[in-house]
Amino acid sequence: MRVILLLTSFSAMSLAWSQGSIEWQTPVASVPAEFGYVNLRMELDGAGNPIILHGKSGSEGGLYCTRWVDGVLGTPVTVTDETGLFINDAEGPRMAVSGNRVVVAYQISGQWADGGRVVLSEDGGITWGAPIPIAPGATEDHFMPVPAFDDAQQPWVTVKWGASPVLEGAQFWDAETEAFLPPVDAGVAMDGAAVCECCASMPFSHAGRHYDIVRNNDNNQRDFWVVRTDVDGAWTESIDIDPTDWMINSCPASEAESCILGDGSMAAVYMSAAEGGSRVYWSTVDLDAWALTGSDRIQSAEEVTENNPSVHADASASVVAWERSQGGYNIFVAAGDGTSEAPGQWANTMTNVTEDLSGHSRRPVVRIQGSTIHLVYQRPSEGTFHYMRGNLTGTSDVPNASDVPMTLAALKDGWQVACKGEFTWRILDMQGRLIKSGIGTDGFVPFSAKGAHVLQVSSPSGQFRHRLVR
Repeated sequence: MRVILLLTSFSAMSLAWSQGSIEWQTPVASVPAEFGYVNLRMELDGAGNPIILHGKSGSEGGLYCTRWVDGVLGTPVTVTDETGLFINDAEGPRMAVSGNRVVVAYQISGQWADGGRVVLSEDGGITWGAPIPIAPGATEDHFMPVPAFDDAQQPWVTVKWGASPVLEGAQFWDAETEAFLPPVDAGVAMDGAAVCECCASMPFSHAGRHYDIVRNNDNNQRDFWVVRTDVDGAWTESIDIDPTDWMINSCPASEAESCILGDGSMAAVYMSAAEGGSRVYWSTVDLDAWALTGSDRIQSAEEVTENNPSVHADASASVVAWERSQGGYNIFVAAGDGTSEAPGQWANTMTNVTEDLSGHSRRPVVRIQGSTIHLVYQRPSEGTFHYMRGNLTGTSDVPNASDVPMTLAALKDGWQVACKGEFTWRILDMQGRLIKSGIGTDGFVPFSAKGAHVLQVSSPSGQFRHRLVR
């Protein structure tokens, strides 16, 4: 057996982040139950204030926008006068914000071919324009429109397009005709011929390119991909960001959420049931190298039911929120720095923010700007949602530590690293795909496979990355 002993280096996880915390302000604010709590979405306007989208299904329902005004939640405003909207948590209306320009996309229930609509607000959600059809006169499905803004602040949408197979369509705005162009196949570069028809996709634009995070369906293998346009604007590039490769013969009706971290990389969070139950995962992608750089569960050793994760970041910090069921649903929130190392830090700062509330708390959305964290989540027993505001404290923008040698020794049945006490470890292949993970003590990692791999170790004293060769 050929064994190479390596010196490894300390990577960019500062001690300040492992000691950080979120101080939540009280009281919790909510809106009257008559305005509904389903279809909960949130974005921040140009001043960093929350714009919350929510609705109520049925003949007495509607779609509403609630803004933060003078330190309180304002009166909900009706987004559209159209009736019969398809409103539900997984597949309902979506929102995107660019400065004070807001776009909401929705579907008229039963009108799956030509019932997609977009409405725009130019003043941060105070007033709303007339509905714009995304596919007037269409005879094949243009279902579940999800909006985004391009770099020129023009709206575009992704849709579930056609049937047998269902394709991932992208429709861009034509400024000359003031209408949406016909869809193009945004998922052509993915494996298989179909996408999940009930899992909303997450489009966004960044640095001159268009991106879309799609739950693929390759003969019932359900996993998330990120696709993007090339330099010529064609949808030719894709990465499988979900190594779990979940097999299920029905659509799970869930979606990923992503953000651009301060170092320019992308982080995505999503649900998979590949390990025998619903769990929350993360993946990071180097957009410049166009490569998956890491993927794992937030807390790999916990066997609990998790779902509906949300993630956001600014230049220096990242936040993630998700629901966990242990005798009742609660909301957990965690924070980290603004680099691709952030997901490895989240487990060290996670907090149950709703443990003092009776009844279920579900489907969180979290956003951050500066040290201010905004959180909304559903309260089904109350028929409304809660809004909470927190402050990120006890952290600092510590530069990445310079390389510090650390000894790594190969044993017959694993590896020994210089790490005292309990720690978490992950083994990745050289393409960043998760191979194995666990919790160790006294520096021992039980992994003896041959070849080249990457070992990531996280402990209260920091995070280390090692290259393994046998």
